[in-house]
Amino acid sequence: MPEIIVHQIVPEWGLRSVGPFCLKLEAWLKLADIPYRTVVDATPFSGPKGKLPWAEIDGLKIGDSGFIIEHLKARLGRDPDARLDASQRATAHALRRLIEDSLYWVLVYDRWMVDANWLITRSTVLGGIPAPLRMIIAPVARRGVRRQLAGQGTGKHTREEIHAIGCRDVDAVADLLADKPYLMGAEATEIDAVAYGVLANIVNVPYVSPVKDHALLRANLVGYLDRVAVRCFG
Repeated sequence: MPEIIVHQIVPEWGLRSVGPFCLKLEAWLKLADIPYRTVVDATPFSGPKGKLPWAEIDGLKIGDSGFIIEHLKARLGRDPDARLDASQRATAHALRRLIEDSLYWVLVYDRWMVDANWLITRSTVLGGIPAPLRMIIAPVARRGVRRQLAGQGTGKHTREEIHAIGCRDVDAVADLLADKPYLMGAEATEIDAVAYGVLANIVNVPYVSPVKDHALLRANLVGYLDRVAVRCFG
C-alpha cells in the first residue's frame, strides 16, 4: 500500500474538513478502505494546482480530488462504484456535475460574498494564516473569489437568483435520493462522497443561507448526511 498524505483545509464544526472537495476525498478514501494521513495547510499554494486538496502518493504530487481518486482506482483497484451498471454510472456522473459545477458555487457565494458569513470564513478557512498577514491576504482572497464567481457565471446573478439555483439543486438531490439509503441504492458509492462533501458543508455549518434552511426541510437529506458520516467516519 502506498503512503498517502492528503493536504487539506482545516477541520471545524464536527467536519473532517471545511473544504467540500477535501471532505469528499476523505469520504471516498474511507469508502475504498484506503489508509492515509492528513496534513492541514494554511494556504493552497504548495499544491501542484494551487488548490486544496492535493495528495502525495509515494512522493508523487497530484492535485484535484477527482484526479487523485482516479489515480488510486487505477493503481490499487479499489472502486466503490464497481457494482454500478452503465446507466447508474451515467446518472452519478450527471449528478456529480450538478453538485460540483452548480451547487458548489452557491456554497462559495454564501461563504465569501455574504458579509455575515464572510466573517466566519475569514476566521476559519483562512484561520491558519497568522492574524497580521491574514488581514492583508483576506480582502485580496475575497476579491479573487468574486472574480471566480463572475467568470464561472454564478456571480452575475442576483442573490435571490443564486439561492433559487441552490434550492433547486438541493431538491434534485433529495428527490433522486427518495427513500434509498444512498444515492445509487443500498450501498455507498463515489457520488455519496461527492454529495456529502458539498451538502455537509452547507447543512452542518454555522453559515446563514436560504439554501441551508431549504435543505434542512428535506428530512431524507438530513438523515442521509448523518448516514454517510457514520458510514465513512464512524
